[in-house]
Parts: sequence; C-alpha cells; structure tokens
Amino acid sequence: MTGAGRRQGGAVVIEFALVFVLFFMLMYAMVAYGLVFAIKHSLVQSANEGARAAVRDVGGLPERMALAETVAAESLAWLGARAPAPQVTAAACTGTPYMCVDVLISYDYTANPLVPGLPAMGIVLPERLEGRAKVQLDAVY
Repeated sequence: MTGAGRRQGGAVVIEFALVFVLFFMLMYAMVAYGLVFAIKHSLVQSANEGARAAVRDVGGLPERMALAETVAAESLAWLGARAPAPQVTAAACTGTPYMCVDVLISYDYTANPLVPGLPAMGIVLPERLEGRAKVQLDAVY
C-alpha cells in the first residue's frame, strides 16, 4: 500500500464510525417507537375487549364491571409485571336513562419503558399511554 492509501484508510474508519452511530440511533428509534405503538394498540384493544365483556348478561352492574376488569387485565398479560390495572367505572349516560360502563387503561411509559431510552429520545417519547372504551348498557341499573 502506498502512503496515500494508508492516509485514506484512516478517513474510512472515521466515516464508518460516524455513519454507524447515526444508523444505530435510527434503528434503535424505530424499535423503540414500534414498541410504543404495540403498547398503545394493546391498551386500546384491551379496553375494547373489557367494554365488550361488560355487555354480556352475567348479572347486575357490579358483576359486569368485574368481568370487564378481568377480561381487560387478561389481555394485557403479555406485559407481565408492568401491566397496568384497568379502571372500570359506571355512570349514567348523558341524555339517557341508561348506564355507561367506561374502561380506562393507563400506562406510565416513563416509569416502565420496554427498552432503555437514548439521551435524546426522552424528548419525543410519550410519558403516558392510554386506551379507553365506553359502552352503553340497554337495561336501566
């Protein structure tokens, strides 16, 4: 190798180091955002399943609310110990004599991230993710 070739070899290593860091950060951000979207989708889907369970004829309002909470919690089992507890509430629907059951699942992402964040990613990652669903029960409770 000539003298000019050896000088170019050092430049290639520096260019590779710079490009690799940018490429790694881009790939890491895509994985982190993919997991955020997966959690968000799971929260919304779990809230929907819990709300649908509240429509089943299993007895009175307390039994329906308990079933909604159980079904929503079971569908979040893939999160393990990080799985948030669903909050199921019932109130009179606005403008009707019927009851509405509301299922809310809130996940604190800053306290329980699935992947550790890079220093600059804390600015754009969400602090809290939520899934919510509401159903109106046909019978007056």
